[in-house]
Amino acid sequence: MIRRAVFAAVFATLLCRVPFVVAHHAMEYIAIESYSTPPQGSFLFHLHYDYMAPNKNDVSLDRWEITPGLGWGITDRLLFDAHTHYAKFGPGHLDEDRRDEFGPNGPPPFLEAASFVLHYRLIEHWWLDVAVSAAIELPFARARDLLDAKPVYEGGLILAREFGRHGNVTLNLAYEYEDGDEEWSFGLGVKNPISADPHGIAAGIEFLGEFEDFKDSWTVVPGLYFPLGKPDTIFKFGMMFGRNMDYTRTSMSLLYNF
Repeated sequence: MIRRAVFAAVFATLLCRVPFVVAHHAMEYIAIESYSTPPQGSFLFHLHYDYMAPNKNDVSLDRWEITPGLGWGITDRLLFDAHTHYAKFGPGHLDEDRRDEFGPNGPPPFLEAASFVLHYRLIEHWWLDVAVSAAIELPFARARDLLDAKPVYEGGLILAREFGRHGNVTLNLAYEYEDGDEEWSFGLGVKNPISADPHGIAAGIEFLGEFEDFKDSWTVVPGLYFPLGKPDTIFKFGMMFGRNMDYTRTSMSLLYNF
């Protein structure tokens, strides 16, 4: 088992050196990546809505995005996920020479990017469950034109442990590469049922940040998780706060396994 754990860490590090990125399906959490994957041959439909206000004093930087996606369990341990971002950007996100074209509200919503993800559960039923993930996000032509968007590549290591009655703690370590810029980040999440039914409503909190610029990048994410009718359908709601309340974000997600 120790050899497998060492191999997991080395493999994740290698992923960080090649053009791939971290998964975004987040079955168990709101912002960080989950260890879980759907069983072989099954699918995971997920739909997310996020509203982001990066600067409380500058409404031109507000943006929202709707993210539909579909995951497929290739095996019981290997997930392939594809999703796209339909987004609305305030004028503060645009290149300076394009802002006057659209006025104070910025351009209409448009398809920003598509992402393709591989997520593999490497070790299970050990002291720690270990998974690795890799993906690429490719901007569409309008995002390249208006936002000067470039492909984003990431690699990640996911460590998870169950506790109590369906409680979970998960740690993400991730690397991102975009147009010559590199970023190392982390995410730590804890969630636990808050009702008598261990499969009922759960609450969680996530803590995220970048290693090199922690003071200006940290984010706290309290969240609630509601099963709808059956365990196969989950609604998630979270609020993100960061940088002394200068950054806020609202996130809502619907997941359905079939």
